[in-house]
Amino acid sequence: MATDRNVHWQFSGSDAAKAASAASLGTYTSKLFALCNPNGKPILPPRGETAETSHTAEKAVVKAVLCGTGNAYAPSIGLPAAKCAVADYLSRDLPTKLSAGDVFMTVGCKQAIELAVDILAKPNANVLLPKPGFPWDVVHSIYQNLEVRNYEFLREKDYEIDLDSVRAVVDENTFAIFIINPHNPNGNTYSGDHLEQIALLARELGIMVVSDEVFRWTVFGSNHFVPMGKFSSIVPVITLGSISKGWTVPGWRTGWVALHDLDGVFKSKNVLDAAKQFLEIDSKPATVIQAAIPTILNDTPKEFFDKRQSFLKDKADFAYSKLKGIPSLTCYMKPEACTFLWTELNLSSFVDIKDDEDFCEKLATEENLVLLPGIAFSLSNWARHSIDMDTPTLEDAFGRLKSFCDRHSILGEAPLKDVNGVN
Repeated sequence: MATDRNVHWQFSGSDAAKAASAASLGTYTSKLFALCNPNGKPILPPRGETAETSHTAEKAVVKAVLCGTGNAYAPSIGLPAAKCAVADYLSRDLPTKLSAGDVFMTVGCKQAIELAVDILAKPNANVLLPKPGFPWDVVHSIYQNLEVRNYEFLREKDYEIDLDSVRAVVDENTFAIFIINPHNPNGNTYSGDHLEQIALLARELGIMVVSDEVFRWTVFGSNHFVPMGKFSSIVPVITLGSISKGWTVPGWRTGWVALHDLDGVFKSKNVLDAAKQFLEIDSKPATVIQAAIPTILNDTPKEFFDKRQSFLKDKADFAYSKLKGIPSLTCYMKPEACTFLWTELNLSSFVDIKDDEDFCEKLATEENLVLLPGIAFSLSNWARHSIDMDTPTLEDAFGRLKSFCDRHSILGEAPLKDVNGVN
């Protein structure tokens, strides 16, 4: 039998995805967990574990399976019952109601983001993204179609968008500003007044607003969630969402795109048709989950979200307080939403840490503790901490973090940075 050396194979693996995958959240996570010692301390956060979801959601999926309502292919734009349920659910907080025709079901929020780009991209066009913001693999997929420009935040105003930085990067080829509300990884929620300012600026500039609202169910701070669609009488708005974060079911991969049309602009600009056409040739979310969406959205009790938000607030308060004892890290704002802390590394206080990737790799190796480097969100020398753990586990995690930072810091010379009462 011939060996491989005697055959000239006419194929090889493509490098097309190399750049994006090298910096994806999944790649960073896998690399860091691989550096942990499986025979050492418990690896934190516990991999593969998520908070318990709603029993209503579980029963809805089981019913869809047993009744066979999710066994067939769904239309490319989504199961009609799911589209209608999403439209009705989102419309509860809107002055102008959505119809099922304004909603398109997607494979999670990531596909929703990519769909928003696909249906709007034009030659030489550019789009505005937050920095930090979307994971690099998402940004890279946008780069394939568009020029990406970044806007900044105002730390002194709890990470509101710096509207002057938006004006500075817009030109005649800009078509949209993407916002994340609540914001991951900053952990803030925009007020209605600030969202209105964004809408008025976008109208002045002639661009639309695309709002990623996947964390809308995790708000526990003083700013209540306000949907960007509330301001669609001012500017055309596309909202993106999914059930992954609110119901803690990221593996169910079911999301949506909702078009809040201002005076028929989306229709006249062929945006609706483009969405339908792209979804014809793209992946579809599982029909069985779509079949369960009406029950998941309509029947999940408010107590489920209240309990979840109370849990996250307690963990945010606890984790934020623990940072007072770690002078080499700075958190500028206690989060009021999402499931993370976002901290800056004070590199000058470390003896042998060169950047955020080095910090996270050594932390995983020495302490079996995984934090994601800021570069994964397009901002170097920051780190994102998960706080979605019970209190004893979280206390263990911050104990290891402090031990690591103390061990690698310049003894007696680490600068103590006090920002809003937190080091």
